[in-house]
Amino acid sequence: MSKSIVSSSTNTNKVTWADLLRETAKSLEENGIDSFKVEAQWIIETASGFSREEFLKNIRNEAPLLGAKHLNKILSRRLSGEPIQYALGSWSFRELDLLVDHRVLIPRPETETLVDVAHTMLSQFDRRSKKFVCDLGAGSGAIGLAIAQERNDVEVYLVEKSAEALKVASANLAGLGNHAVKVKVFHSCWFDELPRELRNSFHLIVSNPPYIAASESLPNEVANFEPHEALFAGEKGTEYIETILLASPKWLMKSGGVVLEMAPDQTDSMAETARELGYSSIEISKDLTGKPRIMSCVWGK
Repeated sequence: MSKSIVSSSTNTNKVTWADLLRETAKSLEENGIDSFKVEAQWIIETASGFSREEFLKNIRNEAPLLGAKHLNKILSRRLSGEPIQYALGSWSFRELDLLVDHRVLIPRPETETLVDVAHTMLSQFDRRSKKFVCDLGAGSGAIGLAIAQERNDVEVYLVEKSAEALKVASANLAGLGNHAVKVKVFHSCWFDELPRELRNSFHLIVSNPPYIAASESLPNEVANFEPHEALFAGEKGTEYIETILLASPKWLMKSGGVVLEMAPDQTDSMAETARELGYSSIEISKDLTGKPRIMSCVWGK
């Protein structure tokens, strides 16, 4: 951004939040951002520290210099092409407000469907018993932390091989409040560093693994900012999905299940792979856009 929103919004000494909202939306629109109105609102709310309701009450009030400077930093990052989620520094996932930055993949709406499927599978076990859940490649912790927050009958294991991503997951765990006691964190490449005593103990293994083929091109906003190790698998794109399906039986209890996110064009072949490996009750669930996205299956039936 070539000039400050603060200095450009008005020539008077008083700059209101309404002034800043208008100028922020204008800058975003001029830079070709289609969702400029809603993004301007998000940026203003983050910079001001107000909730939506509080902001509306204070919209005509003068914006303090510190808040205006914070806005300029966020807007500058967004105008550079950085994803809005990283520019804001946090993003909502179900009922969670998660820290997100370049160390982790941005939580996406389609992954929320995975959590719904996980709840359905967990509900099939005895309600009185504790369920053990493993979130492989946890990243920001979105999946595992959402399950921990939304259920009282689970113990969740967040497993992540990236030490930097694990710092983000740990920070998000710290913000989980009383639910945090249900969660354990492990620095591990898939199951490699998990204690052996956990074998045959998980009711459910969940994962949103990297599933993009190495040759596939991505939008610049994704390719230039999000961690490639969280996006790309091998030549096929299904290598890590296959790894999880192969390794999970040693860690699942009898009739335990696996829930995986994948690309829509991978669901049929991965369902067949799961069937060949001995999984049953294989189902494909559609994401919020109606695309086949989540595969669930059961081991030992």
